[in-house]
Amino acid sequence: MSDVLLGKVKYLLPGGDALVHISSQGSHYKTCFVRQAIPGDLLSLSDAHKRRGVVRASLAKVEEASNKRVAASCSIAARCGGCALQYLHKDAHAAVKSQWVRDAFARVITKNTQWLPVQTSGESHDEDWHRRRLRWHVGSNQQKQAILGFRAYQSHEVVEIDDCMVLTAELEALRKALQLTLRNRVIKKPESVYAVQLSDAIHVVLEYTGKCALDAMPPDIAWQGLKLQYWCRDKEGLRALSKPVYQLYDYLPTATGDIAIHIGPDDFVQGQKSGNRMMIEQILAWSAGAKYVVDLFSGAGNLSLPLAASGMQVMGAEVNVASVRAANANAKRLKLPATYQQSDLFGRFDSSPFVGADILIVDPPRKGAKKICGLMNRLLPQKVILVHCDVLSGERDALEMKAQGYHLQALRALDLFPYSGHVESMSLWTR
Repeated sequence: MSDVLLGKVKYLLPGGDALVHISSQGSHYKTCFVRQAIPGDLLSLSDAHKRRGVVRASLAKVEEASNKRVAASCSIAARCGGCALQYLHKDAHAAVKSQWVRDAFARVITKNTQWLPVQTSGESHDEDWHRRRLRWHVGSNQQKQAILGFRAYQSHEVVEIDDCMVLTAELEALRKALQLTLRNRVIKKPESVYAVQLSDAIHVVLEYTGKCALDAMPPDIAWQGLKLQYWCRDKEGLRALSKPVYQLYDYLPTATGDIAIHIGPDDFVQGQKSGNRMMIEQILAWSAGAKYVVDLFSGAGNLSLPLAASGMQVMGAEVNVASVRAANANAKRLKLPATYQQSDLFGRFDSSPFVGADILIVDPPRKGAKKICGLMNRLLPQKVILVHCDVLSGERDALEMKAQGYHLQALRALDLFPYSGHVESMSLWTR
């Protein structure tokens, strides 16, 4: 073990790591990253080491606590890799996450940019703040009993959970029931379990690296009318376990009321119900008056089907074939003016169908959409709405938009994962 160092926390970085300025004389390092630290803390640090160009250290002791430091509400916060902001007073979460977004877009913000910081962060504001989508991993505790939990920070170790405060009550009850089923060896132990809760049911996918061979069905547990639709994913693909197969729906806002779109077990949905609705409502507001909308990285149509239901013509494209099928099926069932196609949006694709949109929506995965942003002088949309789940890729794409001659009209931060180190950004651009 290395010598104990003394350091002061300056600020929190996106993801939840704290940047610490080391004050110990003779130290090889001037700064380092530390978990579970809060701006203003004076810390004793140990095990400082450099890996892949980044210096990290372990928190040995809080010598002087920041006035924003609180005791973690979760008993496993120090071990679990999920909620990085457990030690930060919840009243400070919105300001911290808003600053992450504002800093990332600082080089493109002008005096004319409308700035919309995070409005809410936590359970005191909305009962739908809990996460409705997750993946549990299967492991064993010290008593050799099966556990269903989350992985420890930067580790494959599965942490045993008492009660998870960030999940919906239904998903937490499901986890306990499935864990008991595994301990009683009613079903073959999977490597992981993916679950997503929708309006009237929960998709539950048992994931195996080998072949799924179940001798008995998992428990058919329901709460307040919610049904369970079980699936198995193995080397042969995905298949339904429970029959008949339920059609699961998510309710999305439009200009005139809600629509129900069918969501399959592999279709992407935002992890928080209320946050997803806020995002769609913002897009509806920014798209007012538009007639033709292009939606790239469209998924199952989560962001653009509400626009089609509000009277706009929609053309979408997505990398995943299953999501394209789902989006077209939803459009057909709801009789909406929307068409979706499969395109390699990270590689070569025909951009001609997407030229000249009134609104171009781009909602890429974590690595961003620099290639799409670099095509703006060919696509020539009147307005562009970018959605990012990572501030670093958001910054890269924003700089490319500026280089293409677009101006940032509005920027909004959304906290879709309270207590975590993640923040969502939405930006509106015009020529």
